[in-house]
Amino acid sequence: MADIIKKFENELAFQKMGKGEGTGPISRILSNVNILIIVFLLATLVKNELYVPALILVLLGFTRFGHFVIIGLGIYFLVIGYWTGVIIFLIAGLVGYSSVYFGTKNIKKNLYSAKARIDPFEGMADLVPILILQSIFFFVALITSGIASIIFWILFGLITLFEVGRFYHRLASPWRNLHYPIMVRYAAIAGAEAAMAQNENRDFDVKKALHNLAKNIFPDFSDEEIQEEISVVEEKMQKFSDRESLEHEFTKANSSIDKDKLKKVLDKIAHTLRDPKERGLIVRWFVAEMIERDYGKAERAKYLRSVISGQAD
Repeated sequence: MADIIKKFENELAFQKMGKGEGTGPISRILSNVNILIIVFLLATLVKNELYVPALILVLLGFTRFGHFVIIGLGIYFLVIGYWTGVIIFLIAGLVGYSSVYFGTKNIKKNLYSAKARIDPFEGMADLVPILILQSIFFFVALITSGIASIIFWILFGLITLFEVGRFYHRLASPWRNLHYPIMVRYAAIAGAEAAMAQNENRDFDVKKALHNLAKNIFPDFSDEEIQEEISVVEEKMQKFSDRESLEHEFTKANSSIDKDKLKKVLDKIAHTLRDPKERGLIVRWFVAEMIERDYGKAERAKYLRSVISGQAD
């Protein structure tokens, strides 16, 4: 029975891996690195006038047949004694295996967990064109020389720094892994609710939008379970149960903080959370609840401090 379950887990993990679902940041980054390694190989082929294998790599190397193409080219390089290509393929194979390993490991880890089904890179559609431009700049920088090469190395460096910044923005702390992608989803759901409210000639219902967001994140939850989650969030807001942890977090971040000023700020937050006109804050507190579920109370406090400080835009 255990073997059957393990086989099922492996099959499901590889299916999700093939679709790029739930692979995690390490696998995603390694996959991008592997593409640049293949681009480096392509440049070496062009510089050594091996145009036929270069053409095959361009036409088929980035398709679903890419693995077979790489194996075939690897054998060809062994036969003709093109050791540079063999070494690059070995490196690409190691990085590719590592990407698959960490991806399947992350998928299996989350199969039975109650964690939110959120991709930390959700809503970052610009990562694909960035990778394409990065690959082009890298390729041209490698095959050219002189001033042209310098220009493209500079362009490659700039776009790589921008890409690193985008990754850092989402991965620098655990709360970022959930906050930003959840807010991307909420923006779409809130937009739909606003349009519906306008058509029905009624006010925007933030609780309805939040309910739809929770249903989107936890599709297996019943309406009653989702309402229970929202009720927990509302109760914590009314009681301002995060006051002590926030006080500790602000003091930890700035040991010289004025205690009286901090008390006034926290009193104001407590009043705001109980104000019916500030119902929009329930979305941030719901995100805080998801962060606590996945990463613990300490990370929840860090997130709420970032929300209050304006760092969680």
